[in-house]
Amino acid sequence: MRGEYAKGNMDQTTITMAGPWIAAVKDVLLGFSAASAALFAYLGLSAWRNELKGKSEYELAKRVLKAVYRVREAFKTVRNPAIYEYEFPEEMRDFHGHLKPEHDYEGTLRVYEKRWEKMDQPFKELEELHLEAQVEWGPEHQDVIVNLRRCRSEVLLAIQQMLRHKKNPREEPSKAAELAEKRSVLYHSGGDQDKFTPQIDAAIGEFEKWLRPRVRSKG
Repeated sequence: MRGEYAKGNMDQTTITMAGPWIAAVKDVLLGFSAASAALFAYLGLSAWRNELKGKSEYELAKRVLKAVYRVREAFKTVRNPAIYEYEFPEEMRDFHGHLKPEHDYEGTLRVYEKRWEKMDQPFKELEELHLEAQVEWGPEHQDVIVNLRRCRSEVLLAIQQMLRHKKNPREEPSKAAELAEKRSVLYHSGGDQDKFTPQIDAAIGEFEKWLRPRVRSKG
């Protein structure tokens, strides 16, 4: 009996002595679990933020590129060499739907005013998105839009010169080479005489070079 009592007393003493160690180990394990949970939560949050940022940049790149392509289509509309009957104001058309000679200037002016509206809106949208892209990615590519602006200005100038000539037909006619250059800027033909469309395509290509890698990396 005494031996059993001594043994039991020793076990109790061992438990009493081990108690603080067990508690300490428990605290360490709990602390480690909490730290691990916090770490995994942080990593998960970081991954989520990175994914969200990547998605945001991808969407912005797509929006800018779509705006660029809308501008490209607007150039085609404005520079279309064919003017259709419905583009002329009804009161300025003859029985066959052609523009009456006495309304040559006013009718053509109305046509190009309407066409230019289709350039203004997409270009305004592109300008705003280009600024947004600079906020997102920095000013490194702030000049990527410069050549497209130049193309837009040249087309507008060619339209103004053509309208001025219609308004004042007695003005001294342009030289053949100058006239050919103006017609190349003013009209989209796609042939060898169209020297201006490749310049527009090159300006569009600058955006594609900038944005395509961002679109492909997400896809």
